[in-house]
Amino acid sequence: MATSIITPVGPLFGPDFVVVTANDETGREYSLHVYPDAMNHELREAGLPQHYYFQPSRVYLARKETSPDDFDFGMTIFKGLMTDESTLGIDPGQTDGGSAEVGGGFCAFSTTFAIPDSVIEDARRKIRDQQHTPPPGRLAQLFGRRAGGPEPLLGIVPITHSDVSIAVPDLVQAGTEKVPMMITAAGTGKGSIEAHGYNSFLVTCNQFAAGAIAGALQEGKSPFTVYDELKESFYVNAVTIKVTVDVAKMYDSFSAALSTGGFLGISSLAASYAYERCRTTGGITTEITQNSAALTPELEAWVTQNVDEMRKTAMELVKTEIFDWQPTPDAPATADRGWFGSLFGGSAVSLKGKQARREVKLTQELKLNRTITVTHRVSGTLNDLEPAVRADLDKYLSVIDIGQWFSKLQVAGTCAVNFGEKLPDGTDLRDPIRSVQMQVSYPDYSDPVRADGSVNLVTRAEGFHYTAGQQDRAAPAALALWSEVNPDDIVNVAFLRLDREVPEWPADQVRVRKTLVYDAADPRVDLDGGRSQVVVERTGTDHAPILDPAEVGYVFVHFVLDRQLPKDNVTVTLTVSIGDRTDVIEVDRARQKNVVWELFSDKYFDADEMTCTVEVTVAGPSFTDDPVVWTGEPETFPVPVGRLKYLNPFKLSLPPAPAEEVARINAYIAGYPTT
Repeated sequence: MATSIITPVGPLFGPDFVVVTANDETGREYSLHVYPDAMNHELREAGLPQHYYFQPSRVYLARKETSPDDFDFGMTIFKGLMTDESTLGIDPGQTDGGSAEVGGGFCAFSTTFAIPDSVIEDARRKIRDQQHTPPPGRLAQLFGRRAGGPEPLLGIVPITHSDVSIAVPDLVQAGTEKVPMMITAAGTGKGSIEAHGYNSFLVTCNQFAAGAIAGALQEGKSPFTVYDELKESFYVNAVTIKVTVDVAKMYDSFSAALSTGGFLGISSLAASYAYERCRTTGGITTEITQNSAALTPELEAWVTQNVDEMRKTAMELVKTEIFDWQPTPDAPATADRGWFGSLFGGSAVSLKGKQARREVKLTQELKLNRTITVTHRVSGTLNDLEPAVRADLDKYLSVIDIGQWFSKLQVAGTCAVNFGEKLPDGTDLRDPIRSVQMQVSYPDYSDPVRADGSVNLVTRAEGFHYTAGQQDRAAPAALALWSEVNPDDIVNVAFLRLDREVPEWPADQVRVRKTLVYDAADPRVDLDGGRSQVVVERTGTDHAPILDPAEVGYVFVHFVLDRQLPKDNVTVTLTVSIGDRTDVIEVDRARQKNVVWELFSDKYFDADEMTCTVEVTVAGPSFTDDPVVWTGEPETFPVPVGRLKYLNPFKLSLPPAPAEEVARINAYIAGYPTT
């Protein structure tokens, strides 16, 4: 009789875990919350490695990849003292005591929720030797290995989505009308889902707020807190949830976050707050059972609070009752709104008027018997920076005199091309671009208008190169070109700013020409007409252009298999097509977490679907064993129309194994040596 393939399915759902205390090479202690795989008992009985998963517990300040001893943090204070005699654009009416003073600052840094490899290995050994807190009863059979059994495996809980935010001091309340304080912050919005969990932030301050932040930094303190709301995958079996929503109470809860009839520019974090309000006010009630038996209070509370399908089921019931929404045509990409935005497919959404509020209750039953997504929020400060700042403040704080620049209009270009990133498993994430060049045009200050009335533009292809926190003022101007040798450069192109109006050309307007030179030998490049060079030109008031390949056309699909490949003898071949393009992707156990399909092309703007065929191969433990190969039917999936097609993650189901081959497949896997 055929039996199912035994393979890990993911961490077992619920609030129960064990605590494993491990140390890095410096002796620093970490406490990891570790969940067992739901199939660990079966894996142990089959003689296969048991799988365990640790959950990120906090956010840390990241270190620089190129300088691991230094933190990825830098603050710049800029200040200037200008007079009407020495600086263009300053007149006596703007000065106080004969001079005009200006100052401010910005701070850029990156965070991570990664755990050092040495800690993971120490924790894995302690799991093997059962040196951890006793597992709760429902987990007991999922811990412990047989004598002489294979080594257990430990990795991070699978993360499918990440929303990041940053909290900064409310210095507006600390300032006065004459001495105001202003501070704003921007982050990546959609965070990393890889194990490193890198996210970057930019904090901007006016003069007085910059002084407060720099003073705190000088004392080794950083008053920022970073939050990361993660969507994590857990395995659940035979759970039934009866969800009842009170439409009127749901309306009242969301109206607290939105103005009636206003545009719903709500983030996942704000929507999560409104959802929690619904739960506490009786807007959402649930009845939860597993295998027809009631759950323990702790387990029921965990499911109600964390399971993403719970949120979506409740919102699907009321989205037509309390929201007005209409699909919108293709528009420029905006920040992702996470689980809430996915309910409406990127549509414009507004709350219905008060007159539409209805006193009605709706009920739906949700059955969970698969991998589910739960919400987990982690946070952290930057206090790890304190010893490093006290040891070398100049490494993390730069002071720049900008007085000389105020007589000029500046364009500060940065490059967002990934010239060389590789993941630990060898996955190449670099963009297939050899170089990017910027040219900036602006009216000639001395002769801005030609005799025929047209604007007399001066084009400059050179600028002053520097990096954040490091400048060489004696350096000459150089070509505004980025490549793998200077990807982090900021290139400043300056002009004398117009001091009189020019017809059809505002004084702050510039023309930026971007030239991207692609690697024609890279198979991911598929430009119309076989070109290897693309020119993009923009005219506007953006003085901080970012040069990246997204303006040309980009397809990114991160495939996630519905199960993990258990051993090296199991491989998967994906044949993926879009338009007239077909690619073949080989997947093995080492790279199954980073199966990425990328195209850099301007040919598929109108494509609205892709086709994928999945083939599975299982090799035998002996060289002469005939492999078992089976192929699923080609499947067609929708993709967004437009310049950017970004699907992350995109889950693929493996085709079912032939019934007559299941026994041989299991024997091949069990007999294949574990590496």
